[in-house]
Amino acid sequence: MSNYRFKSKIKSSVLIILSSVAFSGCVSNANLHDPASSQRTSEIPLLFNYAQTQAVFVTYDGTQFKRYGNDLNRAKTAYIPASTFKMLNALIGLQHAKATNTEVFKWNGEKRSFPAWEKDMTLAQAMQASAVPVYQELARRIGLDLMSKEVKHVGFGNTQIGQQVDNFWLVGPLKITPEQEAKFAYQLAKKTLPFDDAVQQQVKDMLYVERRGDSKLYAKSGWGMDVEPQVGWYTGWVEQPNGQITAFALNMHMQTGDDPAERKQLTLSILDKLGLFFYLR
Repeated sequence: MSNYRFKSKIKSSVLIILSSVAFSGCVSNANLHDPASSQRTSEIPLLFNYAQTQAVFVTYDGTQFKRYGNDLNRAKTAYIPASTFKMLNALIGLQHAKATNTEVFKWNGEKRSFPAWEKDMTLAQAMQASAVPVYQELARRIGLDLMSKEVKHVGFGNTQIGQQVDNFWLVGPLKITPEQEAKFAYQLAKKTLPFDDAVQQQVKDMLYVERRGDSKLYAKSGWGMDVEPQVGWYTGWVEQPNGQITAFALNMHMQTGDDPAERKQLTLSILDKLGLFFYLR
């Protein structure tokens, strides 16, 4: 077994154990006001310590930001959005009819970075697979002028996209803070961004991850591999049965060889500790 796989298995096991220890006997919305809640949230930095990373987890409910982690300064620090930008890329492309949600983007047979990308895909399938080439093609269709106009209109991060339309979210100059990402996710969840409701709903549907009980999780991952230090994202929201939205953004330091699934695993563990999306019911 490679060191990478061994390290990943250890990390995943620790995350599950930490979550299970704290939650083996409780899981209902009534526990949100349990005195043990503050103890559970105080365990969040431990998750990042055991994962051997520096990270912050930001939540936003439409009124207030909350920050958890072992490097809270990251909450207001700007990083490249990496593949989390696919959310806005899809909104712009669909709004301006540069693609449809049923169009199939053909694979030309050339070698791609990951085997999962080497096939024909719709925008939704490419969102789930985080297939960069599909969204680079969409960005080229949108063009530099329209892309720049819309990024500024939305106020996404520092709004700077430079002169190359198909990689500014991967290497810069576009950057965004975790707080800004969480707010953007909240606006998308509530469909208050400056795009048609139908377009926002189409993109929301692309981001659906899973349901636990009556709560739904929507999210998009990102991994900035072409910058140093590397950065990882897991941005989205939880929708409760009463319609309440809590948006979030996980932002963490990453290194070559890290487990790609770790961002989601950490997020699930944290959402469980916050009483927003439970592991055990």
